[in-house]
Amino acid sequence: MLEHKKFAIIGGDKRSIYLSNLLAKDGHTVSNYAFDSYDIEVIPECENIYQAIDGVDYIIGPTPCSHNGFDMNFIYSHKVLSCDDLFRLIKPNQIFFAGHIKDQVYKTAEKYQVRCEDILKMEELAVLNAIPTAEGAIKIAVENTDFTLHDANVMVIGYGRVGKILCKMLTGFGSHIYPVTKERSDYALAKSLGFSAVMYDDMNEKLSKMNIIINTVPKILLDRKNIKYIDKSCLIIDLASAPNGIDFNFAKSAGLSVIFTGSLPGIIAPKSAAYYNLNTIYARIKQTDSAADLKK
Repeated sequence: MLEHKKFAIIGGDKRSIYLSNLLAKDGHTVSNYAFDSYDIEVIPECENIYQAIDGVDYIIGPTPCSHNGFDMNFIYSHKVLSCDDLFRLIKPNQIFFAGHIKDQVYKTAEKYQVRCEDILKMEELAVLNAIPTAEGAIKIAVENTDFTLHDANVMVIGYGRVGKILCKMLTGFGSHIYPVTKERSDYALAKSLGFSAVMYDDMNEKLSKMNIIINTVPKILLDRKNIKYIDKSCLIIDLASAPNGIDFNFAKSAGLSVIFTGSLPGIIAPKSAAYYNLNTIYARIKQTDSAADLKK
């Protein structure tokens, strides 16, 4: 258990609300800001950002931190707070945590010498978040098709954290799974597990037989050159962050059904995702404290 600390939770989705409650349950002092339009009261909801972060040890922002790189991502509030206005108030001894921190946000933090920690760059959380992301993809697939996943041909583009877990979960549904990768080692691993692995250069040959295609790679891999091979009855689900993995406009003009998702852990399983965030932040704080002790 982490010794008593003071936290400020600044905006975010339901993960942030659960996280606030978990921190308070562990005996920490917690202040919340930018949840005033949430349907259940968050206590204590601070009147302004000054009150929220005054005297705290750690400030936890949203995931994603900012959509445009300049303003904080507030889902349950009409308030607007720029990263610039927040960071100029943060003291040198305070640490700012958030997820999906854009380069522009880092530049603003550097301007005010604010220490930023992107929790999604921490391997433990990245792996754990792959679980609700994969479950969410399956939920979307079930809700948006008129056939069973059993016996369906499902292509998973990318065989990283999410791709591996997604393929494993789809096995239980009896799907025919085609993981796509550029790495020979991942290709060999997928083959060894019984999947119909495909090297990226050979992907086009398989597209026409797919019932569902799920992309996990944040790079446009489905474009004008290969979208033409996809059957119009195929459902395409893009799990990747920007710039995503599909030329949406061309896919739409080709009559294909494409669903873009975002922050699935916070939508599908916010309570579990909050536990993941909590343990990751605790581990990072302990690492920081240990490193500081060694310098003494």
